Amino acid sequence: MKRRKMKKKRMGQLLIIIGAVLLVVIIVAAVILLLRSMKTLKSITITPNFAETELDVDQDYVFTIKANPAKASLKNIKYNIDDSTATFGKGSGADAGTAVLHTGAEGTVTLYVTKDKVKSNVLTFQVVDQARQAEEEAAAAERAAQEAQLAAEAAAQEMQEAEAVTMVMVNGDNVRMRAEPNTDCEVVKTCKKGETYTKIEEVEDWTKVDNGGRECYIKTEFLKEVTPEEAGQTDASAAPDAAAQDTASADQTTSEEDKKKEEEKKKEEEKKKEEEKKKEEEKKNAEQTQANNQQTAADAAAKAQEEALAKAQAEAAQAQQAAEEAYKAQEAAKAAAAAASSAGTVTINCSDGPAQFSKAEYDYFLATWNYTGMPEEMMSHHSAGELHTLYNNTH
Repeated sequence: MKRRKMKKKRMGQLLIIIGAVLLVVIIVAAVILLLRSMKTLKSITITPNFAETELDVDQDYVFTIKANPAKASLKNIKYNIDDSTATFGKGSGADAGTAVLHTGAEGTVTLYVTKDKVKSNVLTFQVVDQARQAEEEAAAAERAAQEAQLAAEAAAQEMQEAEAVTMVMVNGDNVRMRAEPNTDCEVVKTCKKGETYTKIEEVEDWTKVDNGGRECYIKTEFLKEVTPEEAGQTDASAAPDAAAQDTASADQTTSEEDKKKEEEKKKEEEKKKEEEKKKEEEKKNAEQTQANNQQTAADAAAKAQEEALAKAQAEAAQAQQAAEEAYKAQEAAKAAAAAASSAGTVTINCSDGPAQFSKAEYDYFLATWNYTGMPEEMMSHHSAGELHTLYNNTH
């Protein structure tokens, strides 16, 4: 009986131990699965480290690559790009987790990265030759300035022509105005002293004038030239005297009814003259305003042209300096490569400094970028780590 109780007791203890062991195994398995899920790559995000939406040709641009979850490994990812004139690859050294795009010719470039079956977001950029674009903008600004200057000169010429109008005043009484420059033709009207007309031209001893839109002729000896201002003052002062003379004549030769009609006619003529004068002033004001606006536009265009030219010159100088530095670096790399070739190694002037490469690596890089016509300059745009990675990934 006692043995039976001991046996049952041991059996219970054994079951408890087995249960505890199973519980520990389950917990450990759950932890392992959790840790694995924390390292399983779910997505990749690639983000530009720059704000430009348009990229310049033959330049380097850096991107940050992040994994989700953060602890997931990004080793052995594949860099994809659709532009054969550009390169896209892993950042070097301290720039782990980055990628570098070196732009090529003008156009669009699309890039992304992949690992296994996980694909990152796709980025597309426009690549332009910014130095050439600046020169074109400067040329356009210069053309606009020239057009504005021509418009301003045309407006100034129109104003000069308007100011060059010559007025003539009748300096005798009962001077005949004729349809042709001779005394045998029709008499258009009889002019009174002080009346003014716009002079068109002189024809021998006659002067062609504008009579309300009709070209007529008056003997030059009965006219004198006056300024537009003098003509306006004379018209204003002569009007009362003429009205008085007409009134006296009407008292002697016409009835009261004819007198009233004559006065009304003269009022209408005076009103018409006032309206014409007002229109002439409005026309001059409009021409002056137009000239001012054109001058303002010309000044603005000239300023824009100066700024664009200054910007283009500065960018051209920077580009020239960069080209000279690149040429010097290329020549130095060539010299170093020639010096080291006998020893079985070649020195390449990388973006992070000179580095030694085998003759096989150097020949591979030459073949890779030979289509650009500048293979050694293409090498100088990459770090030593990038070049080693490129060679190792293909061999």
